[in-house]
Amino acid sequence: MSNAAPPRRNRRRRSAQAAAWCLSLAAVAGLTSACASRPGSVPGPPGAGSAPPVGGTEAGRDRAWPEQTLPATVRVRVGTTGAARIVTLPLDEYVLGAVRAEMLPSTLRAQPASRALDVQAIVSRTYAIANLRRHAAEGYQLCDTTHCQAYRPPAPGEGPGDPASRAVSATRGRVLTFQGRVIQALFHADCGGHTASAASVWGGTDAPYLAAVGDWYCERQAASGWTFAAEETAVLRALNADPRTRIGRRLVRVEIASRAPTGRALAVMLTGSMQIVVRAEVFRAVMTQAFGTRSLRSTWFDVTRDGPRLRFSGVGFGHGVGLCQSGTLRRAEARQSPSEILAHYFPGSRLQTALPPRVQPDVAQRLFGR
Repeated sequence: MSNAAPPRRNRRRRSAQAAAWCLSLAAVAGLTSACASRPGSVPGPPGAGSAPPVGGTEAGRDRAWPEQTLPATVRVRVGTTGAARIVTLPLDEYVLGAVRAEMLPSTLRAQPASRALDVQAIVSRTYAIANLRRHAAEGYQLCDTTHCQAYRPPAPGEGPGDPASRAVSATRGRVLTFQGRVIQALFHADCGGHTASAASVWGGTDAPYLAAVGDWYCERQAASGWTFAAEETAVLRALNADPRTRIGRRLVRVEIASRAPTGRALAVMLTGSMQIVVRAEVFRAVMTQAFGTRSLRSTWFDVTRDGPRLRFSGVGFGHGVGLCQSGTLRRAEARQSPSEILAHYFPGSRLQTALPPRVQPDVAQRLFGR
């Protein structure tokens, strides 16, 4: 059990300051849509881009990038493990499938079309380009699950004229960069009112564009709160099923060992036959593996004992790093432009237009073969 104060959505929060950061291969294994478990620390990407920072009006803010080109196609593994196949798709067909899979059906059908679709198209394209070598050893580039980002083919009624298709076409070639390289454009469902820095979630050092930022547009959404309860015996089985959280034959306590200034748990202490401290994101990954993605929805939580049960309560959904989809929807409703939205969630990034078909990936791809 934790003696720490439960998370408060209205507390004053401080943004994390960051230095250069990249992702390690080991950290990538558990990401939710565009990410989940990470990293080591390496020097920041060399070089500097020439385009102006993202923000302001659309016109003139995304400068052509003549020296960089995008790949024409991507190889994607689709289908379940037993019936999986590898398909080669035009890049923007893959981006469209990612947008359709990652956005709420209500957003995909909204009229007039939400600017959030444009934002997601840019983010999904950027994330794909930065991770083209993620499955290189397996003979393809990306998968259709949240290990990379979700992807699905068109459903009945979806076609070239639907809002998602128009958003992908309207943003063709646009990607986010930092110091001349495509960024790790991470995203999640709901930040609960404040995003997290990458270092606070996965360790290592931070990229400035993945710093923690406040998000009033997401904070005011009451639906962000959640609770989850499980029998102590079931939690013990879940913990012992993973070598990272194995504590033996009994479970005495689960408590928050440390929190970030924003309120998210950084580390969780597990006391049982032995006592260990693990990263909060590792604990969340183990719990969601056992109880489903809607159990421990984020690391912004508190835990109490209720008889033989452990009760978790918190806010947000996902790892909390990068773009918050819930906040993006609210910002789009407030008529913020895609550039303004991207500037908020990826501070210091640049929105650039690449030419059809090879953008240089983030330095993490080259160093770690991702």
